[in-house]
Order: sequence, then C-alpha cells, then structure tokens
Amino acid sequence: MIIYLPYATFMDINPDIFKAYDVRGTYPDQIDGFTAYRIGRAYIHFLRNNPVLSGPIRIVVNADARASSPELKQELIKGMLDEDAHVTVIDAGLSTTPMHSFIVNYTAADGGVMVTASHNREEYNGFKFSRRAAYPVYIGGGLEEVRNIAVRGIFETPQGRGSITQQDFLNDYIDFLRAHIELKNIKRFKIVVDCGNGMAGLVMPKLVAELPIEVEFLFANINMTFPNHEANPIKDETLAVLKKRVVESRADFGVAFDGDGDRVSFMASDGLRVPADYILALFAEHFLKAQPGATVVYDLRASKVVAELIQKAGGVPVGSRVGHTYVRALMREHEAIVGGEISGHFYFKDFFHADSGIFAFLKLLELLSAGEKSLGELVRPLQKYASSGEINIQVPDRERAIDAVAAHFKDAPQISYLDGLSIEYPDFWFNIRASNTEPLLRLVIEGREQGIVEEKLKEIREIVIK
Repeated sequence: MIIYLPYATFMDINPDIFKAYDVRGTYPDQIDGFTAYRIGRAYIHFLRNNPVLSGPIRIVVNADARASSPELKQELIKGMLDEDAHVTVIDAGLSTTPMHSFIVNYTAADGGVMVTASHNREEYNGFKFSRRAAYPVYIGGGLEEVRNIAVRGIFETPQGRGSITQQDFLNDYIDFLRAHIELKNIKRFKIVVDCGNGMAGLVMPKLVAELPIEVEFLFANINMTFPNHEANPIKDETLAVLKKRVVESRADFGVAFDGDGDRVSFMASDGLRVPADYILALFAEHFLKAQPGATVVYDLRASKVVAELIQKAGGVPVGSRVGHTYVRALMREHEAIVGGEISGHFYFKDFFHADSGIFAFLKLLELLSAGEKSLGELVRPLQKYASSGEINIQVPDRERAIDAVAAHFKDAPQISYLDGLSIEYPDFWFNIRASNTEPLLRLVIEGREQGIVEEKLKEIREIVIK
C-alpha cells in the first residue's frame, strides 16, 4: 500500500491539543495549517470507518472570525477533500457554534467541524467535531480515534479529490429562531446585550431587528482580539460594562454571550448576574406548565433548588456529569425538554437537544412576557441556600487531592463518584472534580447558611493544598 505523508515527516502533532470535547491550542505553535490538514484527513477517515457511512459524505464547516481561522479552515477542508473523493464539504462561512449545529441539522449533513476556540484569547484556536444531527465527537465518543489517526500521520495516496460548495445560511437560521418564539406575546422590554466582540454579533442585531423590544448593544462588532474584555460571561469581572449600562439605562435585564455564542449569562435590573442554575430552574418551571411530567437535565453542581423546583412543577429531574456530551446524551435518552449547566450552557429539545445562548435568550423573553414579575423578582424565591459559586483550585496532583477529601468526609450520609466527588450532609453539600479543560480542581459548595459554606471552603482548601 502506498503511504502518503502530506507534509515534512519531521513535523509532529502535539496530542495534548485534543481535549475532552474538542481540539484547542495556541496558534501557530500548537495548531497550524499542517495540524489542520492532518486532522481533516483523520476526521474523514474516522467517519468513513463508521459502518453507517458507506456512501457519499457531506460535511458542514464553519469558522469564527479569529485571524487564524481562514488558514485553519482552508487546510482542514483540503485534508477532508484529499482523504476521500466522495466527500462534499459545505463551506458555510462564519457562524456561532449553535448556528453551525443548526446548519448540520438543516442540511441533513453527515457531520460538521466548527473552527473555534470559544471564549479563549485570540492566540488560541481549535475544532469542534460532530456527526449526524450535530451529535458531538468527544473523547470516549470517537475523538480519541481522530487524535490517534492524526498524530500517527499515515494516510493513503489520494485517489481523486472531493468537492466543495459555499452557502450562506444566516437568513435560514434567523427564520428558524423567529419561528420558535411567539412574537405577538413578547412585551416591549428594554435590554442591554453584550456580544463581547464575539460571534453573537453576527446573529443578534439581525434577529432583534423585528422583535418588539428595545435593545442597546455593547461590543456587537466582531473583533476576536477581544479588545474590551474576555468573552467569558460567567466571570463577573467581564460584566462590568454591562452592569453599568443595565443600571444606568434602567433596563429590564442584561445579556452577555461568550465568544462562539453557545454560552450566555443573564443580569437582573439591579446589575447582579443571575446564576445559570437559577435560570434553568425558571425554564423548567415555565416549560413544565405546558409539558407536565417531562424530564429536565441539570449538571450535578447545580443548586439543590433546581431539582426541588422541577419536582414541585411536576417534572422529572435527571442529574448529569459536567460537559455538553453528557448532558446532550441524557437529553436524547430522556427526550428532556430543557437542560443546563452552571457554566451558562442551556440545551433545548427544540434546538436539536443542543445548546444555544441565543435560543436561551429568546426563551427567557417568552418566560418573562408570560407574567408580570421581573427577572429579579422571579429569582428571589430561589435564593434559599448559600453558595460558594464555582471555585478553582490549582494543586499538583488532582486525583490525590480528591482522594484526601473523600477520606476526610468518609462518614458523609451520601457519597457519589458520578463526576469527581459529591458529598452531602444535612446542612451542606459539595462537588469537587478535576476540570476537563484546565489543570485545576473545581469546587462548588452549597449550604443552609453562609457561615457553614465559608467554614467548609476553608476546610477543603486546607485538605487539598497539603
């Protein structure tokens, strides 16, 4: 068999760029055109080995607006076309990650690749992979095979090349989003929207143009050098300008998106960020009015109030491991109506069981329009427990640290290892787990009183940093 090595054989791919859910690294030292080409070939090789795909393959490729994205997308597509003459690539241009998921479903494609590094700084870039129905490819679900093929770098000589077509789906996406909101029922809210110079700026201005709301945009111009602030809406420090404008303009609420538009944070009229698990609880209560008995998926770090409210509203709460692959799998398994993570990902049955910050924004509009209470008023009854929020702790040996915590709390009435370590006592509970994306421990503590949360936070810190 003839072996084809497309670039100089002394160039290697760093396997560490393959994360739990995607490929991500700095450009050009960790990810460059050479890397993108081989990954493109490896991805098609992986799909072709899937026995379901025995005929022609159609793949959607989108990208964010980072300076490195055009080169990486070009070389990625080149690798796909060289790998199989029966591949057709639909180059769908710039998009948010949720828009990319829509296009994969809208075109009934066999898979897709989104060139993006989400909220990471401008020197980062990467790839998010999916199969049919935009179902994610992840470590444990095929991404390790893509990694191994790409790192090995051994491919057959091309026997002809695939084809490429270019198409713009922005208007189709806007039509889809508008079709999922009852425009006649939306109240004339005053809203401040921070796009963070990210890809939400491609969609939001056009989407809201025909909505009966008043919107003030912040940083809607796409500039993925992120000159104003990091596009990470769960960090309070990134919301300073949004908070100022919400309060000054007396807006009804504020909205902030991350770099690729799949995460969102909401801010009440007093300028305080509403935790994502509270938003999920409100969504669950709202949707369950129309679909009693349905399932809602929440990540296991969420406040206990989420499961309590789901049950009170007549729904079925299902806890999930952290990460979109796990949440989406449970969403599909249980045909859940909505799901969410405290990181600001919200998943919807009506959005292909996938996450979308903009779809969540529309659903919050519907929810608030259905009643007379403000976002702040709706959230207030949910604030039953004290919480630490998510705390990041850097330790040299994460597994040893978790084992030490488990040994210290070995008498806990409830202990779970579903994702990291979850411990529950009558007056406090916590989860500590190794991050899937960074060399950190992530800790969330909740309790009946603020004092016990602070006490246990100090206690756990002392255990893990020994």
